[in-house]
Amino acid sequence: MTYPCTKCGLCCKNLKGISELDYLHNGNGVCKFYDEIKACTIYEERPLHCRIDEGFYKLFINSGLTLQEYYKKNAEICNQLQQENQINLAFRINI
Repeated sequence: MTYPCTKCGLCCKNLKGISELDYLHNGNGVCKFYDEIKACTIYEERPLHCRIDEGFYKLFINSGLTLQEYYKKNAEICNQLQQENQINLAFRINI
């Protein structure tokens, strides 16, 4: 199973307050590599923090959560961001 990202871009626009990601934005909370039209402009070279399926869980989160639980937590945050930004319900993540 892989994380069912809908590529809405909200995670890239809401980095403020996450100290581990401070280097990715210029104080406004939006990733400096995010473009409204192109989305992630460095997708193939994006940092490990942005790679849910490619190592972040194994390196940083593997502290008692199963991969399924980790995906579920990510989905909860994603769905909360979508709700706050009034994104169509069709984009909600179901795990």
